[in-house]
Amino acid sequence: MQLAQAMTEKYQLLFLALDVRILKTRLQWLTTGEGAKALNALKDVERDLDSIRKGQSIANRTSYRIKILQAEIASAENEYELAEQMYQRAKAFVPQEKLSKWQIDFHTVYGNHYLRYRRYNEALSELLLAYWSAIELNSSDQLAHINQLLAQLFMQRQVLDKALEHLSQAADFYGNYPESPILADVLKLMGDIYFLQGKYNLALVHYFNVIDHKSTGKNIQKVIDIRLSLASTYLQLYNYPLAEQYLVRAEKLLNYSDLPALKARAALLDAGLAYHQQENEKVLEQAQKALELSQSLQQTSLEQQSYQLLALGYEQKGDFKNALVNIKKANSLRIYQQDQLNQISEEAFRKQKQFVEQGLHYDIQEQELGEATEKQNKFQKVALGLFCIAALLALIVMRLSYVYRRNKTELHELNENLFTHARSGLPNLRLLNAKLPNSLQRTQRYFEQWQVGELINEPLSDRLRFVMIDLPFLRNMYLQNGYKAGLELERAFGDFIRSKVQSPARIYHFSDANLLYIEPSIKPRTAESLFDEIQSWVNEFEQERKMNRIVRIGMANYPFLPRAYTAINDKELLDILLVATHMARDVSMRESQSHWVYLKAIDNAPAASLATDNIRQACRTAIKQGLIKVHSSSRMRTGSKNR
Repeated sequence: MQLAQAMTEKYQLLFLALDVRILKTRLQWLTTGEGAKALNALKDVERDLDSIRKGQSIANRTSYRIKILQAEIASAENEYELAEQMYQRAKAFVPQEKLSKWQIDFHTVYGNHYLRYRRYNEALSELLLAYWSAIELNSSDQLAHINQLLAQLFMQRQVLDKALEHLSQAADFYGNYPESPILADVLKLMGDIYFLQGKYNLALVHYFNVIDHKSTGKNIQKVIDIRLSLASTYLQLYNYPLAEQYLVRAEKLLNYSDLPALKARAALLDAGLAYHQQENEKVLEQAQKALELSQSLQQTSLEQQSYQLLALGYEQKGDFKNALVNIKKANSLRIYQQDQLNQISEEAFRKQKQFVEQGLHYDIQEQELGEATEKQNKFQKVALGLFCIAALLALIVMRLSYVYRRNKTELHELNENLFTHARSGLPNLRLLNAKLPNSLQRTQRYFEQWQVGELINEPLSDRLRFVMIDLPFLRNMYLQNGYKAGLELERAFGDFIRSKVQSPARIYHFSDANLLYIEPSIKPRTAESLFDEIQSWVNEFEQERKMNRIVRIGMANYPFLPRAYTAINDKELLDILLVATHMARDVSMRESQSHWVYLKAIDNAPAASLATDNIRQACRTAIKQGLIKVHSSSRMRTGSKNR
């Protein structure tokens, strides 16, 4: 701001210097809330404007900004009549001959003023006028802000479906700017509406999105508000521990802030939680505290809830006389609120004629827009032909740069979004499906070349060992540890396993509790030694944590059939691995310990033995016929005992 002010002085930009001072005054007022000081500063700006007023249009723009800020300050200071006067003075500086962003801004700010004072009909009229004007001018940023205000209006009038409709439109725009703090406000409002509709799970989703937003943590009021909303939602879901957890966190922050409205909400939640926990004295204490705060704030809704909880507390205590007194007060306030809503509905009926006229005006404007668009399209076709001739050489040069950037971006997005498991961070099944067929085809080609004599030595390095790892603790970690802790544990396990796998070996997150490990058979290695290595990985992971460290492993080599390299494709090989893993799992569950099964076809096993659509059944049949040998840890243990 200081730099902008210095530049206007350096280049003698008189009107722009006044605009900078107006903006500085607005920021100071929003930061400190000192309305009187801001109004004095605006008077100084207005005097300076009168001394340099020359160009009528640019002076009108500056005068408008002064008056509109004076009106906003008066409105915020509860000076309703003064604010009305200032808004009318500001309107005089808005050009009326054609539609402009000035008009949209004026109707938006004016509608927000009426909304602050709960004059819903006037607010609806101004905001709808701004809404249609923004659509006509295709002003997306203004339209998003107007949608947000309309949503607040309909929410206060309990027309929740319309409020949600406008919030969805606002979220579509602000979703293009994920760092925008306004996006968090929109998501919070959507969560509040879902809460009022009784859709508590949807409300939780939006509240957690607000918590995850970067801007939320920078504003203590927003942090407290969202935690109270979460506590209220969990209370409705009868999840009292989580409700209490978020409430306690909010109350800790409230101790360091002066936010009476939020303190009243916290007291109401405390009373509600105490009621469900049969602590009637605490119910009465907290409800009385909420009542005193709500009365000082003159918030009828909070006051009505306070009386309701006082009645419940006295009823729980057995003091039915006081319970009856408070329930009557709560009902009286509820009737008063309902009368206000009914009165609003009756007045809204008289405004329908104006809205219909605005709709007709929009239809005419839409027709004119269509004609203008048609003329513009004709012009664009002519201009496009000329542009293509002039830009042909430039496009050739730009093409190489564009292709490089696009491929780099697409590769990065594929690696991040498509080929990585969302929770563990390991390569996922999609990456396996993309790479495995090509890898197996390359191995088949080398073995075919060796078989026909094109290669002198057998390509041992192209033999692949496939290991399917079943980890029960991955399947149960969320049930045992909870969602957040489960996510952290799964991510930590993925990072740990990735550090253990050495190239050229690879590991994939095949399914929730299954990992697929692939390594080349460069050197001889027994199935038992491979199992011991994998078991040691699981044992090393967070040794201080109490967890199920049982491992079930199914193993097979590729090529699976020694004399028919191309007989088994990638999907059939995975089915064979799953059969082996299932066998290991059955034995492991009976013995309550880790187990491995290694399936290996005999040297002269014919390809026809597995040439069927049901490879799993064919594999079991081949095992019974002795064409596939089953090696397992249970047999080795049995052999050791016999020796």
